[in-house]
Amino acid sequence: MQVTKYRHALPKGNGKPVLIDGARTAFVKSFGVFEDCDALELFSRSVQGLLRRLDLDPQEIDEISCGVVVPQTKNGNVARDTIINLGLPAHIHGVTVNRACTSSMQTIGDAARSIAFGNPALILAGGVECLSDVPIVYSQEARKFLVTLNKARSTAAKLNILKNFSAKAWLPSPPSLSEPLTGLTMGEHAEIMAKLNRISKDDQDRFAVESHKKAAIAQESGYLDQEIVPVWPTPKYAQCIDRDNMIRADTSVEALKDLKPAFDKKFGTLTAANSSPLTDGAAVTLIADEARAKSLGLVPKVRIKDVIMVGVNPYEQLLIGPAIAIPLMLKKHGLSVDNIDRFEIHEAFAAQVLSCIRSMESNEFMERYFGDKALGKFPMDRVNVNGGAIAIGHPFGATGARLATSLANELVRSDKNLGLIAICAAGAMAGAMLIERV
Repeated sequence: MQVTKYRHALPKGNGKPVLIDGARTAFVKSFGVFEDCDALELFSRSVQGLLRRLDLDPQEIDEISCGVVVPQTKNGNVARDTIINLGLPAHIHGVTVNRACTSSMQTIGDAARSIAFGNPALILAGGVECLSDVPIVYSQEARKFLVTLNKARSTAAKLNILKNFSAKAWLPSPPSLSEPLTGLTMGEHAEIMAKLNRISKDDQDRFAVESHKKAAIAQESGYLDQEIVPVWPTPKYAQCIDRDNMIRADTSVEALKDLKPAFDKKFGTLTAANSSPLTDGAAVTLIADEARAKSLGLVPKVRIKDVIMVGVNPYEQLLIGPAIAIPLMLKKHGLSVDNIDRFEIHEAFAAQVLSCIRSMESNEFMERYFGDKALGKFPMDRVNVNGGAIAIGHPFGATGARLATSLANELVRSDKNLGLIAICAAGAMAGAMLIERV
């Protein structure tokens, strides 16, 4: 048996967290080409792909962290299971977290804080979601029946328990995406926001079309290829999946005009086309201490300047968090929107993004929450320049790592300096990340 060897002394670092690079699987529609995969497989492929791309000795990795929103019971700690699944060195520890749609932003933030605290680490931080393989829950009655049956010692005792078997109790409960406290789905909450902020269906459809057109250009230009590692999905390994499959270059406002509401069937404006689709995929980034990374020949793309998380009142506007997190980040660092070269605002729904932007442009909103004036006209030409989740997709746990990778690549490609990411999340939360090109 091979004995794991541990360092006698920590390598030297400078306490500055940087993002070296990122990689992801293609983001694909759930119940499609990844329907026979699971979270462990998808996250393993993204980790393996990034290590190969960087030609990095796995012995140098200290930790792997993974965000998952809908966990699978067979792999409760996907991060640690990925280490074992890939045969990576046993000294690497793994942690899996759930902060809803900000989960992989959380893993990156945790990695950055650990490095800033003086741990000169190399950490693979990312997330995964495989909604094609969600756990199906049975009723409490069915669970109690199984536990009682398992405890029975004799055949007679088991037969006596079986007399009380109820077939109705075994009807499975389908997964629910509704908020446990409000009882409403994210889409229903986004409908409330659209009405409160007077976001029309035409506004939403135009935003969605722009997302697809920008993503299509990025795809054809090879920008998205910089992020994606190919996957041959199990069990047949019959085809290589290396391209996001929900981007529609030929869509138009006219084509979306007559689509029926998806959430509020009578009066709603949100449709399947102006909402992000259910998606399978994984993404991971390498977050490192800058000095240690350079000693290994790794070239950083951006510095992680800050990551903040906020909560909002779930009974008002559940997904308005980016309109709080962005001003907080700007105020903390003495910046204005004009100082930010590129924004990535997560597109859960077109109505949600537009509501957040309209709120930051509102004196009333900013006075209420910050006692301050509006941020001014938001620079839409700098928002989601390569498309967003409406076109590319949104595997809940992986989106933060995708946005960090995409924005880092965009800052390098466009020779820009500062980028700001903002993500809304279930539970009435949000996060923001500020990055700076090295």
